[in-house]
Amino acid sequence: MHRWLLTFAVASAGVLLARYLRPTPSVRGRNVVIVGASSGIGRSLALEYAERGAHLVLCARRAEQLDEVAEACRRLSVDVTTVVGDITQRDTQLALHQTAAARGVDYLVLNAGAISVRPIADLWPAADTLDGLQEGAGRMTDLLEDILRINAVAPAVVASLFVPLLARSRGSVVVVSSVAGLVAAPTRSLYSASKHAVTGFFNAFRMEVARQGIAVTVAYPGTVATDLRHAAVDIHVGSAGPAGSERGRLSPESCARQIIRAAALRQQSLVTPWQYALGPVLYAIVPSFVDYLAKRKYGYI
Repeated sequence: MHRWLLTFAVASAGVLLARYLRPTPSVRGRNVVIVGASSGIGRSLALEYAERGAHLVLCARRAEQLDEVAEACRRLSVDVTTVVGDITQRDTQLALHQTAAARGVDYLVLNAGAISVRPIADLWPAADTLDGLQEGAGRMTDLLEDILRINAVAPAVVASLFVPLLARSRGSVVVVSSVAGLVAAPTRSLYSASKHAVTGFFNAFRMEVARQGIAVTVAYPGTVATDLRHAAVDIHVGSAGPAGSERGRLSPESCARQIIRAAALRQQSLVTPWQYALGPVLYAIVPSFVDYLAKRKYGYI
């Protein structure tokens, strides 16, 4: 076992070093579509791509915030077009496709998402009565459908819709997922379910579209310093604040730079910070230890 771990560690270090030493290909003049571009990682991705000279189509629900991001990008002398709408809706998906088709697509970046922050027990506050059971089941169903529609269904539909456009440019799909799509954690049951669905779909999708020259990069960031947790689908359930540590959070700017580099290199995946890449490996060997770390982080010990 120790020999196997040493071999794996050496091989992994070699791969990481090779990636680190490779120069990042230029994206200047490339056409980049970013879904979920009004705040957080999406906003940072838009600004980072603009600084590198890429032309942008930006999509988000919040028109005022999206316009602010678009103006900031235009000041960097790049072309920017916006599409305002909910990416889970068919009319927004088609409007985005038509807008992007007019100029072509080199990178389709799927960043829109939602999170859950409550333990399952909070969704069933009165489960000792028939009415309580019905209420809890309805709440659970609604929240799970909401988060799956935003995090898994919409990205799968949009990526599939864009295949012909990406095939023309031999372009890339870039999916911003989460470490929760690799290893689960308490209070993140619904979120982790949706992100595991993303992992399964896009790992299969990657193999299907490779013959058309399309690359698929899935990014798995750890905790990032954004306001995502405070807009969770279940934030209204219960009264306590979201569980989880504030320590060691990535900045959205750092996360965006790493995602852009991974996509430009056509990497299959990016896990950041790098130490989180050990999670799935350790989970396959010592799952109880990984569970312990997750429970400690989220206050379940």
